[in-house]
Amino acid sequence: MIDAETLAQMNGKYVCPPNAGPAWRAAMEYGFDMSLIEDSLQLTPEQRLEQHQRALDLVLEVKEAGERDAAK
Repeated sequence: MIDAETLAQMNGKYVCPPNAGPAWRAAMEYGFDMSLIEDSLQLTPEQRLEQHQRALDLVLEVKEAGERDAAK
């Protein structure tokens, strides 16, 4: 049987960790998607840098494509 917390996570509802501090809870209540923060914290610094570089490369590629299109 699936417990309520696991079911909530499966349905996309974020479950705040019981040991979350006041800043974490405030950010969550303000509307930040803390699951993204938790996912990122599972990565090593090197993995986070690789993700950032891939995102930056994509942005630069899209920008260059836009500039080429605008020059036509």
